[in-house]
Amino acid sequence: MAGILSPGRGAADGAVGAQGTQAAHPWQQRIALVALILPVPPVVEMLTAGLSPFVLIAPALLLAAPAALRAHRVRFMTACVTLAVVLLGWSLFGFLEGAWVFLPSSLLLLCANFADPRAYATPAAVFSFAAVAIAVLPAISSLTALVHLLGG
Repeated sequence: MAGILSPGRGAADGAVGAQGTQAAHPWQQRIALVALILPVPPVVEMLTAGLSPFVLIAPALLLAAPAALRAHRVRFMTACVTLAVVLLGWSLFGFLEGAWVFLPSSLLLLCANFADPRAYATPAAVFSFAAVAIAVLPAISSLTALVHLLGG
């Protein structure tokens, strides 16, 4: 079948999942992982400052969904788009309560959706580059929050 890779191919080529379905591409998985990790230090710092746990913890936990669904490409991509839309709304409506930290993650999840070079050759490279560009400033912010949390 044209859509399913042979079981002998490695993870770099998009391994076949346990149910015979194609797994998400490693580029997609890594971008989703960055979207998961990026807001953690600022969220912890805001929680220690006394901001609402519900506004910050619920979306942080939801960010783990794409990582849990990485073995099934279609479910992974659906989770990325759905979660990106939810987080975009969440970060805009909860802007004053600190939910703005999830805005870069929502954009990264949209990039992860299209970062599959098996399906979209040139757009995958463009969206992967966009993900790197989107993640730079929030990564600096996360590192700053982490240094502040560690007492540096």
